[in-house]
Amino acid sequence: MNYLKKELYNLVKSDDTVFEFIQSNSLDGMWYWDLENPENEWMNKRFWETLGYNPENMPHKASAWHNIINQNDLELATANFKKHLSNPKHPYDQVVRYTHKNGRTIWIRCKGFAIRNNKGEPIRMLGSHIEVTNLKEQELFLHRCNQEAHIGYWELDVSNKTVSWSETTKNIHEVDGDYQPSLETGINFYKKGYSRKRITELVLNALEKGEGFTEELQIVTKLNHTKWVKVIGIPEKNNNSFKRVYGTIQDIDLLKTNQIKLKQSEQAFRGSFENAAIGMAILDVNGKWLKVNQTLCNILGYTAIELHELTFQDITHPDDLDLDLHLLKQIIAGKRDHYKMDKRYFHKNGHIVYIHLAVSVVRDTNNDVLHFVSQIVDITLIKEQEMRLEKIISITKEQNERLKNFAHIVSHNLRSHSGGMAALLGILKSEQPELFNNEMVQLLETSSQNLEDTIADLSEIVQINMLSKETLTNIPIKPIIDQQIESILPLAEINKVKIKNNIPEDLEVVGIKAYLDSIVLNFITNAIKYRSKDRDSYLNIDYKKNSTYTSIEFTDNGLGINLDLHKKKLFGMYKTFHRNEDSKGIGLFITKNQVEALGGKIEVESTENIGTTFKVNFRNEKN
Repeated sequence: MNYLKKELYNLVKSDDTVFEFIQSNSLDGMWYWDLENPENEWMNKRFWETLGYNPENMPHKASAWHNIINQNDLELATANFKKHLSNPKHPYDQVVRYTHKNGRTIWIRCKGFAIRNNKGEPIRMLGSHIEVTNLKEQELFLHRCNQEAHIGYWELDVSNKTVSWSETTKNIHEVDGDYQPSLETGINFYKKGYSRKRITELVLNALEKGEGFTEELQIVTKLNHTKWVKVIGIPEKNNNSFKRVYGTIQDIDLLKTNQIKLKQSEQAFRGSFENAAIGMAILDVNGKWLKVNQTLCNILGYTAIELHELTFQDITHPDDLDLDLHLLKQIIAGKRDHYKMDKRYFHKNGHIVYIHLAVSVVRDTNNDVLHFVSQIVDITLIKEQEMRLEKIISITKEQNERLKNFAHIVSHNLRSHSGGMAALLGILKSEQPELFNNEMVQLLETSSQNLEDTIADLSEIVQINMLSKETLTNIPIKPIIDQQIESILPLAEINKVKIKNNIPEDLEVVGIKAYLDSIVLNFITNAIKYRSKDRDSYLNIDYKKNSTYTSIEFTDNGLGINLDLHKKKLFGMYKTFHRNEDSKGIGLFITKNQVEALGGKIEVESTENIGTTFKVNFRNEKN
């Protein structure tokens, strides 16, 4: 052992100040951990000072730093720690992130080794902290810059016969992340002809003569895209020969393309600006019109010379000016790069012009504003139409309220009067029954009953149309169908109609129980009412479900309906298609209104003398 090294060891053992100097000045933190009592850990002052904390206030506990270390890094460090404990040759060495007391991220290189007893069991852990924040931030910044600039790294090692590409280099070549290049395949990416010949020459010169290079060449990617790239190569000398070349490759295809297109773009912009169907203008930072096209002059009524003497503030409606200026200031401050708004200008003749404005900014190389580009669309006609539409909507809303009031009169007030008429006829019939032998009185009684039935139908329809979706809930449908089948079972048996309910127990639909009872009962009784007397009758109730609707399907083999004749009026009020005495033509009308009030719809398939399927589609969700 070197005598100075031995002397230093002895000084550390005998003089505490030597150890204090080493651990205070050579490291950014030091810790000593009791693995047998894991909560106990000594951290020196430098440990906490590096992280911004007062060492006097911090306990010597392992848990003291758990909340300020990055939790993902803690997980990796814990895994590495376990590997080190099980295998002393596995180094405990990783970079982790801590949160400084002031909130910023501190990068720490944490190194340590386990101290073991005579059985080889780890009992203590000694470790050190080295702050590498500046280095890590520079590394991340460089990586970010390279990514943003599309710059990748490459290396050719002739001794090992290996070629390495960075992730960005692979992205430029459009190959997979696990792609392994070779010298031959790497060169073959260069476009056949000049680019491939030139890169071969440059690499050979670098290896044979030690000549570095910077060249712009074309490659053809794995996805067959041709790109311009800038390649830099740096040869490395070792033992009087060049066995390694490394460098960068940058995707400059967009830059090259833009250089070619720039002049064309300027010409195209000039032509588009002058001949655009919308108003266009260039303004300075103070809002002065620098350049305007003829369309804008036509919109505002000014000549170009007249506008050049004005600012946009001069012709903007005062109520719109503050918002316009606020958005413009945000662009100048760099908080946004464009904005859109609807606003009003004063025409030269004094009337209001409504316009849709889109403003973008052009900056110089110092990011200072050069000028603004404004696109201006005249929306005066649209605004006038919107105002007319709002007026129509207001009138329609008022009319709807009146109709609703009228519906209340029909469903409530008239029902009271019709009920009174029916009651008077009832009294008259009980006191003077002989009067009801008169045909006119009989017609009066029939008309009274018909009026009462009609008002009841209208009342039910009014209630349906006033339904609120807030009252809808998910309801199991099978028990409702079973209940309705049971209620009309004697009728079905008398008419020899077999009804089969194939709906599962857990199927639910969105609705109101009273409506579901009515809907199901109507389709079941219709199947019985319009059965065919020429064959055994049945009604099968099945279901289908998709992402939007649950469809309950009622399929019978009854009389059927000629849809070519009746489809458009099938659900009309008081429409009938068979000559049954009890057919009133109100059932399907009310049922359709009920289904639609629940947010659903009805579909029908039918063939005369074959049968009918009604598909009642209930929504799966309220909205």
